[in-house]
Amino acid sequence: MIDRLLADLMMVLHGAFLLFFVIGGFIAWRWRRVIWAHLAVGVYNIVNVTLDFACPLTGVEKHFRREGGEVPYEGGYIAHYLDGRLWPEGATPIAEKVGFALLVISYVGYFVLRSRRKRRATREGSVVTRT
Repeated sequence: MIDRLLADLMMVLHGAFLLFFVIGGFIAWRWRRVIWAHLAVGVYNIVNVTLDFACPLTGVEKHFRREGGEVPYEGGYIAHYLDGRLWPEGATPIAEKVGFALLVISYVGYFVLRSRRKRRATREGSVVTRT
């Protein structure tokens, strides 16, 4: 019973991890320190997609499913839970490209906002020092 609950918890955490990959850069626009965690998640996902290795989160979920008496699914988390449900069957490579494009867009926006804030702070600081 507890193993199945832990497997379901890992499934939800894995989904949250992937959602953070997609939107975390945009969250950092508001909360700047989030960018460091998102950078780590982004690098991990780039390495994972490039080297095509099994995600440890999937392995932990499958372990708990096995321990709970279930037969674990074949393949990876994305193929099992998202492919054919969140996007059309077989479109995972396109979804990956969209995810990475969103990462790049969010980082460009982050740095644009950051530079505007710095310029504004510099202008406000120079106004204060002149008076």
